[in-house]
Amino acid sequence: MKILAITAAALIGSGAAAPAASFPETVRAIQAADYRGERAKLQALARVLETGKDSKLEAYRHYWRGFALWRRALNGFNESPMPGDLEQDLRAGIAAFQSALVARPDWVEARIGIMGCAGPLLFLARGDAARTDSVMKDYLPVVRAVNETGADNPRALWLQGQTQLGAPPPYGGHPEKAAATFERGVDAAVAEARRAADEPSWVPRWGGAENLMNLAYVYTHSALVSRDLALAYAQGALVAAPDWHYVRDILLPRILELARPAVPEVTKP
Repeated sequence: MKILAITAAALIGSGAAAPAASFPETVRAIQAADYRGERAKLQALARVLETGKDSKLEAYRHYWRGFALWRRALNGFNESPMPGDLEQDLRAGIAAFQSALVARPDWVEARIGIMGCAGPLLFLARGDAARTDSVMKDYLPVVRAVNETGADNPRALWLQGQTQLGAPPPYGGHPEKAAATFERGVDAAVAEARRAADEPSWVPRWGGAENLMNLAYVYTHSALVSRDLALAYAQGALVAAPDWHYVRDILLPRILELARPAVPEVTKP
């Protein structure tokens, strides 16, 4: 299992070299800052993408601006105390993804971004029925659209698995279902890496490392706890994203604290 996870991660993390241009460099910088947990840099990079002149890249410019704000918020959840601007970032991220949909209607990637921002908004609204109902009313149609069209999309599968794991019953609380969905996400990411290796670097292709990370999380923080499986998936995620602060500095130490499996005694004949 460990070898399979790391091999898949190596393929997921590979791809054609991006052309040396300001936009692809900015996209790469956003993804690197996300994994490193560099919230200030994500904010600065989002500002870089507020304007652009290439109409062919308009949808992608809005997408990556939304991505930067979304991931800035997600990284904030790992800080203690939590920053007070998480909802602001999430709503600004949604606005950017909605602008991407204006430029490219029916684009599932932008809808995945909106769904990704809506989940943390629900978390922030916990205990407030009016706020919760407002978020559900605004974004449940988007979630349904992603679930209907994202069966082979590693990013959609990552979010679906998170819902199956963490949402309140009857929607969530199902680690077995979540693990199966994350495994499908890894498979989808491998297939995508093979199929789309020559696509430009600004085409969304992330998701493999994220599904591996969440598999590690499932086998650390649920009834399915397994030190060996959690460690294998975490190491796989770090092959795909070696600088991932959350996996390396937060999740992996927690995994290493888990009890080692008992070694059966060998009885001499």
